[in-house]
Amino acid sequence: MKKAIYTLLAISALFFGSCKKDDNNNPGGGSGKDTYQPFSAGSEWKYRTEVNLGEGEPLVDTSINTMTAETKTINNKKFYISKSVNGGETEETYLGLNNNVYSTIMNDEVAGMELEFAYLNDSKAVNDSWESLFTIEDEDGDIEARLKTTIKEKGISKNVLGKNYSNVIHTVVETGFKVGNEWVSISQMDFYIAKGVGMIATYGSVNNKQVAKTELMSHNIK
Repeated sequence: MKKAIYTLLAISALFFGSCKKDDNNNPGGGSGKDTYQPFSAGSEWKYRTEVNLGEGEPLVDTSINTMTAETKTINNKKFYISKSVNGGETEETYLGLNNNVYSTIMNDEVAGMELEFAYLNDSKAVNDSWESLFTIEDEDGDIEARLKTTIKEKGISKNVLGKNYSNVIHTVVETGFKVGNEWVSISQMDFYIAKGVGMIATYGSVNNKQVAKTELMSHNIK
């Protein structure tokens, strides 16, 4: 069970999951300025992340994400590659827009699997939800797990670090596992995504207590 919990918490990490570099990349294009995630090469987003686990002072960090001109096909879906610089480390992130679904690929080394994390479907109405089911191999037996995404608000305004954004969609992604015939939610992420900008804020909670947040400091869309 411990392994299952680690996996679900990893899914709820505020940074998009980084993927191991693969040389089998294809050049890609498309700006995506009329979508909720621009993909134009050279576009940049600077984020501030604060993590508070209740022990000592909160941890604060910044990162810069830059969209490249590369794409990769995973499970017959197209993903754009961005690079995130945090301190002296650079990681790659896969971001996809396929059939109105915005997602990222998470490489969970604890569970030894790659998961597609769908955080938005802009064709869905408010209160619509959908689920992604998967299995975690645990020392105590296989664990049934799920990601449940719900559209909470559409077309709203959101102020983040003193800047107001319009045409924002608010989604909630719950992670949990099955105990008997019941689903137990252990964490929740609130996403705020602005049209033509991308992710402007995420707030992560465990057992209804906020433990982390990532907020957009600045951006430059090419």
